[in-house]
Amino acid sequence: AVAVIYQPRLPPLTGPFKEVGVRYSRAGSARVKTFYPAALPDSNQLEEAPYCTDGRATSDGMAGLVGFRQLGLSFLLAHLANAHSGCWLGAPPVHPERPLPLLVYSHGFGGNMDMGSYLMRQLASHGVVVAAVEHTDGTASFTRLADGSDLAFAPTKLSRAAQIRRRAEELLAAAVPGALGEGLPISSDGAGTFLGGHSYGGPAALLASSFAAGSPVRVSGLLLHDPALGMNGGIGAAAGGGGG
Repeated sequence: AVAVIYQPRLPPLTGPFKEVGVRYSRAGSARVKTFYPAALPDSNQLEEAPYCTDGRATSDGMAGLVGFRQLGLSFLLAHLANAHSGCWLGAPPVHPERPLPLLVYSHGFGGNMDMGSYLMRQLASHGVVVAAVEHTDGTASFTRLADGSDLAFAPTKLSRAAQIRRRAEELLAAAVPGALGEGLPISSDGAGTFLGGHSYGGPAALLASSFAAGSPVRVSGLLLHDPALGMNGGIGAAAGGGGG
């Protein structure tokens, strides 16, 4: 337990924007955690956003993925529930002369919208608005659904084709202009929108980009972080509307 004291350490921001805000929303059925460059008021009374949005529920979900919960060792990841995010909850966004690019990001198999917080914070410091989607297909380590119920990791909840299709649809729902709420420094017509993802989120972003042609979303490019292209077995069926 001593090894996790003061961990994880909050990395310094490397971009020109020195403050990052976070806001929460829903796009379709999925929760979205949005990171953006922030302009703090002179008397800052804002609270720091949590690293793990749902506290121990989030960290225990991640502990279950590596077998700690099953062994009664969930406490080994409990420190994440109280980790610093380095982001201000509901902070006012900056208002640059030109709209900033938007990256809509899909987590990996067993991930969640919190796992990449330090990466998203760095991207925001460089002038990118990042919308981290937490999927409802059963592959999130933990999520809270729109009806208030909790969904723990349930990778067999849907077929592979239905999983990847659900993920792609949730990415596009978050990328629709206006879906993330008002006031963000992004284009109102969807210009400068990128889709991305880590691991299993890579195939989801690829499929979402193929669906975008028939939607209001204008995809400018893709950012694939170590994409699990070997997990795209259901992408053909998903693209054709199959899977259940």
